[in-house]
Amino acid sequence: MRNSQNIEQPIVDIPVTLEDVFSLQREESVFVAGGTMLQLNWESGQHKPSHLISSHKLDRLKGITEHTLNGENYLRIGSSTLLSECVSDVNIQKKAKIITEACSKIAAPAVRNRGTIGGNVCSRVGDSIPALLVLDAKLEFFNGTSTYIVAMSEWLQESQLAGPPLLLSILIPCEKGWKSRSFFQKIGRRESFTAAIVSTAGYVKLENEIITDIKLAIGGGAHLSQRLADGEAYLLHKEYKNVNWQELRALLETSFQSYSDPFVTDSYRRKAAANIITANILHILKCEKGGEAEDAFN
Repeated sequence: MRNSQNIEQPIVDIPVTLEDVFSLQREESVFVAGGTMLQLNWESGQHKPSHLISSHKLDRLKGITEHTLNGENYLRIGSSTLLSECVSDVNIQKKAKIITEACSKIAAPAVRNRGTIGGNVCSRVGDSIPALLVLDAKLEFFNGTSTYIVAMSEWLQESQLAGPPLLLSILIPCEKGWKSRSFFQKIGRRESFTAAIVSTAGYVKLENEIITDIKLAIGGGAHLSQRLADGEAYLLHKEYKNVNWQELRALLETSFQSYSDPFVTDSYRRKAAANIITANILHILKCEKGGEAEDAFN
């Protein structure tokens, strides 16, 4: 039988302007959009806050548009955008396809029709984060009086403080210059809806057989998503024919901290991530160079 503490429901306020948001805030207030992550937390026994502030009617948090910031073009994704919208939106498919791929792997269709990309990001362990990291995404926040923008990589390194600002949007630099390729791959314990053992993402630019830009990231499960700086430094400005792929795989395996649980060990997670990232980079180069790169791995 559930006790009265579990039956009691939080009070929900629904502001219509940004200015209203923080005037409604209380000591235990939590921002909520789709609420799918909060529901999972509550079902696992985590504390249920007494007050929720819904973003449902905040137009500033909606929509997928092109945006110019300091002379640079960005794809702006409102934080209340549904995960399913990120999968189907033509602009995202054209300018940031890796986001489409990542969001399509999050949870089940019913959850994607309710959950938002902002909620996935604010969880700090969402599967969309590695994909956003390799695209150098920025986050736009409102702190009650003004808006400000911070690189996602910097935000992830900050402490998670009580009373956080409100995430308004995610800004992704639009593609320009030399063509690039990207990948996202998630490993779960089964094919259907399951939490990730590890999620990996990468972004590669190749010019005259030289790797001119490389971004690699891991996340998923309980990992704090992070860029793999050692692997990036190893590959940057290298001619693909001169890459020692076994050496790269070993470097990636030791370049981040993981964890063990009753199902999967730390060692397995690191090894799996290193193998997946290496294989995906090789696949990209194989597509670019007609199969020559794959031979370098054998």
